[in-house]
Amino acid sequence: MPEVGADARSCAHRPTERECSEVATGAPPTNRAPLKYNPEISKLLRFGVDSLYLSYPGMLSEDWDKKLAGLKELAQQEDELSQSIAQVTICGHLFEVKDRGAGRFSYVLVDNAYRIQASNSRSKSLPLAYVQISSEYLTHAGIEKTEEGLRYIVNTLGMVNEPANVSRVDLFADFCTDCAMDAFEPLRDWVTRVETMSLHYSHGQFSGWSFGSGGDIVARLYDKLLEIEKKSHKFYLHDLWKAAGWDGTSQVWRMEFEAKRNALVDLQLPKLSHLLPNQAALWRYLTENWLRLTVPTETDSNRARWNNHPLWDFIGAAFNTEIDQTKLQRFNLARLPEDERLFVHGLGGLTSFMASRGIEDIGEGIGEYLHQAKEYHVKRSGFKHDGMERYVGRKVKGKNRRYNTVKNSAPKPEDTSKAASAYQRAKDGEDGDA
Repeated sequence: MPEVGADARSCAHRPTERECSEVATGAPPTNRAPLKYNPEISKLLRFGVDSLYLSYPGMLSEDWDKKLAGLKELAQQEDELSQSIAQVTICGHLFEVKDRGAGRFSYVLVDNAYRIQASNSRSKSLPLAYVQISSEYLTHAGIEKTEEGLRYIVNTLGMVNEPANVSRVDLFADFCTDCAMDAFEPLRDWVTRVETMSLHYSHGQFSGWSFGSGGDIVARLYDKLLEIEKKSHKFYLHDLWKAAGWDGTSQVWRMEFEAKRNALVDLQLPKLSHLLPNQAALWRYLTENWLRLTVPTETDSNRARWNNHPLWDFIGAAFNTEIDQTKLQRFNLARLPEDERLFVHGLGGLTSFMASRGIEDIGEGIGEYLHQAKEYHVKRSGFKHDGMERYVGRKVKGKNRRYNTVKNSAPKPEDTSKAASAYQRAKDGEDGDA
Protein backbone atom coordinates (compact mmCIF):
# COMPACT_ATOMS: atom_id res chain seq x y z
CA MET A 1 0.00 0.00 0.00
CA PRO A 2 1.21 3.59 -0.43
CA GLU A 3 2.63 5.44 2.54
CA VAL A 4 -0.10 6.66 4.87
CA GLY A 5 -1.02 10.19 3.98
CA ALA A 6 -0.34 9.87 0.27
CA ASP A 7 -4.03 10.06 -0.60
CA ALA A 8 -4.89 12.36 2.27
CA ARG A 9 -2.33 15.05 1.42
CA SER A 10 -4.84 16.56 -0.98
CA CYS A 11 -6.96 17.33 2.08
CA ALA A 12 -4.10 18.94 4.00
CA HIS A 13 -3.89 22.70 4.37
CA ARG A 14 -2.60 24.35 1.20
CA PRO A 15 -1.72 28.05 1.05
CA THR A 16 -4.34 30.09 -0.80
CA GLU A 17 -3.54 32.78 -3.36
CA ARG A 18 -4.39 35.40 -0.75
CA GLU A 19 -2.03 33.81 1.74
CA CYS A 20 0.72 33.72 -0.85
CA SER A 21 0.18 37.38 -1.76
CA GLU A 22 0.34 38.40 1.87
CA VAL A 23 3.80 36.98 2.46
CA ALA A 24 5.96 39.84 3.63
CA THR A 25 8.84 40.96 1.45
CA GLY A 26 11.98 42.91 2.24
CA ALA A 27 13.37 42.11 5.68
CA PRO A 28 14.34 38.46 6.25
CA PRO A 29 11.88 36.41 8.33
CA THR A 30 12.37 36.44 12.09
CA ASN A 31 11.00 33.68 14.29
CA ARG A 32 9.55 34.25 17.74
CA ALA A 33 11.78 32.41 20.19
CA PRO A 34 10.22 29.10 21.28
CA LEU A 35 9.09 28.65 24.84
CA LYS A 36 11.49 27.04 27.27
CA TYR A 37 12.35 23.57 26.07
CA ASN A 38 15.29 21.39 27.03
CA PRO A 39 15.63 18.31 24.80
CA GLU A 40 17.85 16.63 27.38
CA ILE A 41 15.03 16.73 29.94
CA SER A 42 12.31 15.47 27.59
CA LYS A 43 11.98 11.70 27.84
CA LEU A 44 9.78 9.27 25.91
CA LEU A 45 8.28 6.69 28.27
CA ARG A 46 5.89 4.63 26.15
CA PHE A 47 4.15 4.66 22.77
CA GLY A 48 1.79 2.42 20.84
CA VAL A 49 -1.91 1.55 20.65
CA ASP A 50 -4.04 2.39 23.67
CA SER A 51 -7.53 1.58 22.36
CA LEU A 52 -8.58 -0.74 19.56
CA TYR A 53 -12.08 -1.42 18.24
CA LEU A 54 -12.52 -4.21 15.69
CA SER A 55 -15.47 -5.54 13.73
CA TYR A 56 -15.84 -8.96 12.14
CA PRO A 57 -18.07 -9.32 9.07
CA GLY A 58 -20.13 -12.48 9.27
CA MET A 59 -23.23 -14.03 10.80
CA LEU A 60 -24.04 -15.38 14.24
CA SER A 61 -25.04 -19.05 14.23
CA GLU A 62 -28.64 -19.93 15.07
CA ASP A 63 -27.53 -22.07 18.01
CA TRP A 64 -25.60 -19.21 19.56
CA ASP A 65 -28.45 -16.82 18.82
CA LYS A 66 -30.83 -19.02 20.84
CA LYS A 67 -28.30 -19.48 23.63
CA LEU A 68 -27.50 -15.78 23.98
CA ALA A 69 -31.19 -14.86 23.73
CA GLY A 70 -31.90 -17.21 26.65
CA LEU A 71 -29.07 -15.79 28.74
CA LYS A 72 -30.17 -12.23 27.97
CA GLU A 73 -33.68 -13.13 29.12
CA LEU A 74 -32.26 -14.51 32.38
CA ALA A 75 -30.35 -11.25 32.88
CA GLN A 76 -33.66 -9.40 32.61
CA GLN A 77 -35.36 -11.40 35.38
CA GLU A 78 -36.16 -9.67 38.66
CA ASP A 79 -34.72 -12.31 40.99
CA GLU A 80 -30.97 -12.20 41.46
CA LEU A 81 -30.43 -15.97 41.26
CA SER A 82 -31.79 -16.04 37.72
CA GLN A 83 -29.70 -13.02 36.79
CA SER A 84 -26.59 -14.60 38.25
CA ILE A 85 -26.46 -17.41 35.68
CA ALA A 86 -26.49 -15.02 32.71
CA GLN A 87 -22.91 -16.04 31.99
CA VAL A 88 -21.15 -17.90 29.22
CA THR A 89 -17.66 -19.38 28.86
CA ILE A 90 -15.99 -19.10 25.45
CA CYS A 91 -12.36 -20.06 24.84
CA GLY A 92 -11.45 -19.71 28.50
CA HIS A 93 -13.20 -16.35 28.95
CA LEU A 94 -16.09 -16.19 31.43
CA PHE A 95 -18.34 -13.44 30.05
CA GLU A 96 -21.18 -11.61 31.72
CA VAL A 97 -24.16 -11.49 29.34
CA LYS A 98 -25.86 -8.12 29.69
CA ASP A 99 -29.60 -7.65 30.01
CA ARG A 100 -29.66 -5.29 27.02
CA GLY A 101 -28.06 -5.05 23.62
CA ALA A 102 -26.19 -1.98 22.38
CA GLY A 103 -27.60 0.09 19.53
CA ARG A 104 -28.65 -2.33 16.79
CA PHE A 105 -26.59 -5.18 18.27
CA SER A 106 -28.71 -7.71 20.14
CA TYR A 107 -26.18 -9.02 22.66
CA VAL A 108 -23.35 -7.68 24.82
CA LEU A 109 -20.72 -9.95 26.42
CA VAL A 110 -18.11 -8.46 28.77
CA ASP A 111 -15.00 -9.46 30.70
CA ASN A 112 -11.82 -7.55 31.50
CA ALA A 113 -10.28 -8.22 28.09
CA TYR A 114 -13.13 -7.72 25.62
CA ARG A 115 -16.49 -6.02 25.29
CA ILE A 116 -18.25 -7.89 22.48
CA GLN A 117 -21.41 -6.60 20.81
CA ALA A 118 -22.95 -9.38 18.73
CA SER A 119 -25.72 -9.21 16.15
CA ASN A 120 -28.46 -11.82 15.88
CA SER A 121 -28.56 -14.56 13.26
CA ARG A 122 -31.14 -12.68 11.18
CA SER A 123 -29.08 -9.51 10.74
CA LYS A 124 -28.13 -8.77 7.14
CA SER A 125 -26.34 -5.42 7.51
CA LEU A 126 -24.45 -5.61 10.80
CA PRO A 127 -21.16 -7.40 11.33
CA LEU A 128 -21.23 -10.55 13.44
CA ALA A 129 -19.33 -8.76 16.21
CA TYR A 130 -18.08 -5.31 17.14
CA VAL A 131 -15.42 -5.53 19.85
CA GLN A 132 -13.55 -3.15 22.13
CA ILE A 133 -10.25 -4.54 23.39
CA SER A 134 -9.30 -3.20 26.81
CA SER A 135 -6.20 -1.01 26.96
CA GLU A 136 -4.93 -3.00 29.95
CA TYR A 137 -5.05 -6.23 27.96
CA LEU A 138 -3.26 -4.57 25.04
CA THR A 139 -0.56 -3.39 27.47
CA HIS A 140 -0.20 -6.95 28.73
CA ALA A 141 -0.34 -9.01 25.55
CA GLY A 142 0.09 -6.70 22.56
CA ILE A 143 -2.16 -6.36 19.52
CA GLU A 144 -1.36 -9.63 17.75
CA LYS A 145 -1.99 -11.87 20.74
CA THR A 146 -5.15 -10.09 21.86
CA GLU A 147 -6.60 -10.28 18.36
CA GLU A 148 -5.63 -13.92 17.97
CA GLY A 149 -7.61 -14.85 21.07
CA LEU A 150 -10.50 -12.66 20.00
CA ARG A 151 -10.60 -14.30 16.58
CA TYR A 152 -11.10 -17.74 18.18
CA ILE A 153 -13.98 -16.38 20.24
CA VAL A 154 -15.74 -14.71 17.31
CA ASN A 155 -15.28 -17.78 15.10
CA THR A 156 -16.91 -19.83 17.85
CA LEU A 157 -19.98 -17.59 17.70
CA GLY A 158 -20.59 -17.94 13.97
CA MET A 159 -19.26 -17.72 10.46
CA VAL A 160 -16.68 -14.96 9.90
CA ASN A 161 -16.48 -13.82 6.29
CA GLU A 162 -13.44 -11.53 6.35
CA PRO A 163 -10.45 -10.58 8.50
CA ALA A 164 -11.00 -7.95 11.16
CA ASN A 165 -11.89 -4.40 10.18
CA VAL A 166 -10.55 -1.55 12.30
CA SER A 167 -13.40 0.62 13.54
CA ARG A 168 -11.23 2.84 15.73
CA VAL A 169 -7.62 3.01 16.89
CA ASP A 170 -6.02 5.33 19.45
CA LEU A 171 -2.27 5.87 19.07
CA PHE A 172 -0.39 7.45 21.97
CA ALA A 173 2.98 8.63 23.23
CA ASP A 174 3.69 9.20 26.95
CA PHE A 175 6.53 11.56 27.81
CA CYS A 176 8.06 13.97 30.32
CA THR A 177 9.17 17.49 29.46
CA ASP A 178 9.93 20.81 31.09
CA CYS A 179 7.78 22.66 28.55
CA ALA A 180 4.80 24.60 29.97
CA MET A 181 1.88 23.00 28.10
CA ASP A 182 -0.58 25.78 28.90
CA ALA A 183 1.69 28.53 27.53
CA PHE A 184 0.93 27.91 23.84
CA GLU A 185 -1.50 30.29 22.17
CA PRO A 186 -4.33 28.28 20.60
CA LEU A 187 -5.01 30.49 17.56
CA ARG A 188 -1.35 31.09 16.80
CA ASP A 189 0.93 28.24 17.79
CA TRP A 190 -1.22 25.29 16.74
CA VAL A 191 -1.65 24.59 13.02
CA THR A 192 -4.44 22.09 12.45
CA ARG A 193 -6.96 21.00 9.85
CA VAL A 194 -9.90 21.17 12.26
CA GLU A 195 -11.93 24.12 13.48
CA THR A 196 -12.53 22.99 17.07
CA MET A 197 -9.83 23.40 19.69
CA SER A 198 -10.27 23.42 23.47
CA LEU A 199 -8.24 23.96 26.60
CA HIS A 200 -9.24 21.89 29.62
CA TYR A 201 -8.98 22.45 33.35
CA SER A 202 -9.67 19.82 35.97
CA HIS A 203 -9.55 20.01 39.77
CA GLY A 204 -8.23 23.54 39.65
CA GLN A 205 -5.35 22.95 37.25
CA PHE A 206 -4.63 22.89 33.53
CA SER A 207 -5.22 19.35 32.28
CA GLY A 208 -4.67 19.55 28.52
CA TRP A 209 -5.79 20.31 24.98
CA SER A 210 -8.24 18.64 22.60
CA PHE A 211 -8.63 19.07 18.83
CA GLY A 212 -11.43 18.05 16.48
CA SER A 213 -13.86 16.72 19.10
CA GLY A 214 -16.59 14.64 17.47
CA GLY A 215 -14.77 14.26 14.16
CA ASP A 216 -13.28 11.27 12.37
CA ILE A 217 -9.92 12.17 13.91
CA VAL A 218 -9.56 13.58 17.41
CA ALA A 219 -6.34 14.61 19.15
CA ARG A 220 -5.72 15.02 22.87
CA LEU A 221 -2.64 16.27 24.71
CA TYR A 222 -3.28 15.85 28.42
CA ASP A 223 -1.86 15.33 31.90
CA LYS A 224 -1.88 11.54 32.15
CA LEU A 225 -0.93 11.47 35.84
CA LEU A 226 -3.96 13.60 36.70
CA GLU A 227 -6.24 11.50 34.48
CA ILE A 228 -5.11 8.29 36.19
CA GLU A 229 -5.56 9.71 39.67
CA LYS A 230 -8.99 11.24 39.10
CA LYS A 231 -10.58 9.04 36.44
CA SER A 232 -9.10 5.88 34.91
CA HIS A 233 -7.09 4.58 37.92
CA LYS A 234 -4.65 2.81 35.59
CA PHE A 235 -1.94 2.86 38.23
CA TYR A 236 -0.17 -0.07 36.59
CA LEU A 237 1.27 2.47 34.14
CA HIS A 238 3.42 3.92 36.93
CA ASP A 239 5.61 0.81 37.09
CA LEU A 240 5.88 0.64 33.29
CA TRP A 241 6.97 4.28 33.15
CA LYS A 242 9.52 3.69 35.91
CA ALA A 243 10.97 0.81 33.88
CA ALA A 244 11.48 3.35 31.08
CA GLY A 245 13.26 5.82 33.35
CA TRP A 246 10.48 7.88 34.96
CA ASP A 247 11.55 9.31 38.32
CA GLY A 248 8.13 8.78 39.91
CA THR A 249 7.37 12.47 40.43
CA SER A 250 7.75 14.31 37.10
CA GLN A 251 4.60 15.22 35.25
CA VAL A 252 3.71 12.76 32.49
CA TRP A 253 1.89 14.00 29.39
CA ARG A 254 0.12 11.89 26.80
CA MET A 255 -0.23 12.82 23.14
CA GLU A 256 -3.08 10.76 21.74
CA PHE A 257 -4.77 10.54 18.35
CA GLU A 258 -8.11 8.79 17.91
CA ALA A 259 -8.77 7.72 14.33
CA LYS A 260 -12.23 6.37 13.43
CA ARG A 261 -13.33 4.13 10.60
CA ASN A 262 -13.96 6.79 7.93
CA ALA A 263 -10.51 8.30 8.38
CA LEU A 264 -8.84 4.89 8.34
CA VAL A 265 -10.61 3.94 5.10
CA ASP A 266 -9.51 7.24 3.51
CA LEU A 267 -5.94 6.49 4.60
CA GLN A 268 -6.14 2.97 3.12
CA LEU A 269 -5.97 1.29 6.54
CA PRO A 270 -9.35 -0.47 6.69
CA LYS A 271 -8.10 -3.84 7.97
CA LEU A 272 -6.04 -4.74 11.02
CA SER A 273 -3.53 -6.35 8.66
CA HIS A 274 -3.07 -2.91 7.05
CA LEU A 275 -2.74 -1.04 10.35
CA LEU A 276 -0.21 -3.28 12.07
CA PRO A 277 2.79 -2.55 9.81
CA ASN A 278 1.82 1.11 9.33
CA GLN A 279 1.45 2.49 12.85
CA ALA A 280 4.53 4.69 12.48
CA ALA A 281 3.34 5.97 9.09
CA LEU A 282 -0.08 6.81 10.55
CA TRP A 283 1.55 8.67 13.46
CA ARG A 284 3.74 10.54 10.99
CA TYR A 285 0.71 11.62 8.97
CA LEU A 286 -1.13 12.78 12.08
CA THR A 287 1.81 14.80 13.43
CA GLU A 288 2.86 16.25 10.07
CA ASN A 289 -0.34 16.76 8.08
CA TRP A 290 -3.18 16.86 10.60
CA LEU A 291 -1.78 18.75 13.61
CA ARG A 292 1.43 20.66 14.36
CA LEU A 293 2.77 22.79 17.18
CA THR A 294 4.81 25.55 15.57
CA VAL A 295 7.12 28.46 16.21
CA PRO A 296 5.32 31.30 14.38
CA THR A 297 7.27 33.40 11.90
CA GLU A 298 6.00 36.92 12.46
CA THR A 299 6.78 38.08 8.93
CA ASP A 300 5.23 35.10 7.15
CA SER A 301 1.43 34.83 7.12
CA ASN A 302 1.60 31.40 5.49
CA ARG A 303 1.32 29.19 8.55
CA ALA A 304 2.01 26.05 6.51
CA ARG A 305 5.64 27.21 6.22
CA TRP A 306 6.19 27.76 9.94
CA ASN A 307 8.75 25.52 11.59
CA ASN A 308 7.77 22.94 14.16
CA HIS A 309 8.31 23.67 17.79
CA PRO A 310 11.18 21.38 18.90
CA LEU A 311 8.80 19.66 21.32
CA TRP A 312 6.64 18.68 18.35
CA ASP A 313 9.62 17.21 16.53
CA PHE A 314 10.26 15.13 19.65
CA ILE A 315 6.63 13.94 19.75
CA GLY A 316 6.54 13.28 16.00
CA ALA A 317 9.56 10.98 16.26
CA ALA A 318 8.01 8.79 19.00
CA PHE A 319 7.11 5.85 16.75
CA ASN A 320 10.53 5.90 15.10
CA THR A 321 12.18 5.09 18.41
CA GLU A 322 13.46 1.57 18.92
CA ILE A 323 13.07 0.97 22.64
CA ASP A 324 12.25 -2.27 24.39
CA GLN A 325 8.91 -1.51 26.05
CA THR A 326 8.08 -3.39 29.23
CA LYS A 327 4.76 -5.23 29.09
CA LEU A 328 2.30 -5.54 31.93
CA GLN A 329 3.26 -8.85 33.51
CA ARG A 330 0.04 -9.71 35.30
CA PHE A 331 -3.45 -9.51 33.87
CA ASN A 332 -6.70 -10.89 35.23
CA LEU A 333 -9.62 -11.62 32.94
CA ALA A 334 -11.91 -10.87 35.89
CA ARG A 335 -13.11 -7.29 36.47
CA LEU A 336 -12.12 -7.08 40.11
CA PRO A 337 -12.99 -4.15 42.36
CA GLU A 338 -10.11 -2.04 43.61
CA ASP A 339 -8.64 -2.81 47.02
CA GLU A 340 -9.58 0.69 48.18
CA ARG A 341 -13.23 -0.10 47.51
CA LEU A 342 -12.98 -3.39 49.39
CA PHE A 343 -10.89 -2.38 52.38
CA VAL A 344 -11.72 1.32 52.79
CA HIS A 345 -15.24 1.89 51.49
CA GLY A 346 -16.17 -1.69 52.43
CA LEU A 347 -15.57 -0.96 56.09
CA GLY A 348 -17.90 2.01 56.03
CA GLY A 349 -20.92 -0.01 57.10
CA LEU A 350 -19.04 -1.72 59.92
CA THR A 351 -17.60 1.50 61.34
CA SER A 352 -21.01 3.17 61.14
CA PHE A 353 -22.52 0.24 63.04
CA MET A 354 -19.81 0.34 65.71
CA ALA A 355 -20.22 4.08 66.21
CA SER A 356 -24.01 3.78 66.43
CA ARG A 357 -23.71 1.05 69.10
CA GLY A 358 -20.89 2.68 71.05
CA ILE A 359 -18.41 -0.12 70.23
CA GLU A 360 -14.71 0.66 69.79
CA ASP A 361 -13.07 -2.80 69.77
CA ILE A 362 -13.06 -4.15 66.21
CA GLY A 363 -13.34 -7.80 67.28
CA GLU A 364 -16.41 -7.04 69.39
CA GLY A 365 -17.75 -4.87 66.59
CA ILE A 366 -17.51 -7.63 63.96
CA GLY A 367 -19.08 -10.21 66.24
CA GLU A 368 -21.97 -7.98 67.28
CA TYR A 369 -22.47 -6.83 63.70
CA LEU A 370 -22.88 -10.42 62.46
CA HIS A 371 -25.24 -11.26 65.34
CA GLN A 372 -27.53 -8.30 64.73
CA ALA A 373 -27.32 -8.66 60.95
CA LYS A 374 -28.63 -12.24 61.21
CA GLU A 375 -31.58 -11.10 63.34
CA TYR A 376 -32.33 -8.29 60.91
CA HIS A 377 -32.38 -10.54 57.84
CA VAL A 378 -34.53 -13.17 59.57
CA LYS A 379 -37.19 -10.51 60.15
CA ARG A 380 -36.72 -8.97 56.74
CA SER A 381 -36.82 -12.12 54.65
CA GLY A 382 -39.18 -14.29 56.62
CA PHE A 383 -36.74 -17.20 56.72
CA LYS A 384 -36.28 -18.35 60.30
CA HIS A 385 -32.68 -19.54 60.29
CA ASP A 386 -30.87 -18.66 57.08
CA GLY A 387 -32.14 -15.23 56.06
CA MET A 388 -28.71 -13.61 56.02
CA GLU A 389 -27.09 -16.63 54.35
CA ARG A 390 -29.64 -16.46 51.54
CA TYR A 391 -29.16 -12.72 51.18
CA VAL A 392 -25.36 -12.96 51.10
CA GLY A 393 -25.51 -15.93 48.74
CA ARG A 394 -27.62 -14.00 46.23
CA LYS A 395 -25.29 -11.01 46.42
CA VAL A 396 -22.15 -13.12 45.96
CA LYS A 397 -23.60 -14.92 42.94
CA GLY A 398 -24.59 -11.60 41.39
CA LYS A 399 -21.08 -10.29 41.83
CA ASN A 400 -19.54 -13.53 40.54
CA ARG A 401 -21.28 -12.62 37.30
CA ARG A 402 -20.41 -8.93 37.40
CA TYR A 403 -16.75 -9.55 38.23
CA ASN A 404 -16.29 -12.61 35.92
CA THR A 405 -14.85 -14.64 38.82
CA VAL A 406 -16.99 -17.79 39.23
CA LYS A 407 -19.36 -19.66 36.90
CA ASN A 408 -22.58 -19.88 38.91
CA SER A 409 -24.51 -23.13 38.92
CA ALA A 410 -28.15 -23.03 37.89
CA PRO A 411 -30.42 -22.65 40.94
CA LYS A 412 -33.00 -25.31 41.74
CA PRO A 413 -36.58 -24.40 40.78
CA GLU A 414 -37.62 -24.16 44.43
CA ASP A 415 -34.68 -21.87 45.16
CA THR A 416 -35.69 -19.60 42.30
CA SER A 417 -39.25 -19.45 43.59
CA LYS A 418 -38.07 -18.63 47.11
CA ALA A 419 -35.60 -16.10 45.79
CA ALA A 420 -38.33 -14.35 43.83
CA SER A 421 -40.50 -14.14 46.95
CA ALA A 422 -37.60 -12.90 49.03
CA TYR A 423 -36.76 -10.36 46.35
CA GLN A 424 -40.24 -8.87 46.55
CA ARG A 425 -40.06 -8.68 50.36
CA ALA A 426 -36.59 -7.16 50.35
CA LYS A 427 -37.04 -4.85 47.39
CA ASP A 428 -37.99 -1.73 49.33
CA GLY A 429 -34.96 0.03 50.73
CA GLU A 430 -32.39 -2.53 49.55
CA ASP A 431 -29.01 -1.13 48.55
CA GLY A 432 -28.39 -2.31 45.01
CA ASP A 433 -24.62 -2.50 45.58
CA ALA A 434 -24.67 -3.84 49.13
